[in-house]
Amino acid sequence: MRLTTRRTWPKPHSSDVLACIERVHAVLDALERDGGAVTVAGVAARARVSRTFLYDAAQAPLLARLRGLADKQPSTGRPALPDQQRITTRSHETVVRALRDANRKLHEENERLRNELAVALGRLRDLRRGIPVE
Repeated sequence: MRLTTRRTWPKPHSSDVLACIERVHAVLDALERDGGAVTVAGVAARARVSRTFLYDAAQAPLLARLRGLADKQPSTGRPALPDQQRITTRSHETVVRALRDANRKLHEENERLRNELAVALGRLRDLRRGIPVE
């Protein structure tokens, strides 16, 4: 007698599969809205489905959406911020412009201070040599 370990899966459109898909979508919606670590194992655990379910070819759209959310995460490993908390491109450009302007002003001030120091050191040298100061 031959033993099989073949698992029987529910039919593709059964209520069990549809309930699993709804749970996965709910978890992905929550992660997109609230932020959080996006991994296959994490989503599967929160949605109470198996990782195999997510990797099944019939669930390719779910896996694609999951990977899309995971790709939005920063490479630092920290969870991505929710959309409403992310900085807009216009705000980012404004911050960059302000920082560049501040950087330019600091460079100008450094140049002015270098010149003042050079003049002061020149006067000190002249005083040490006994040359009258103008």
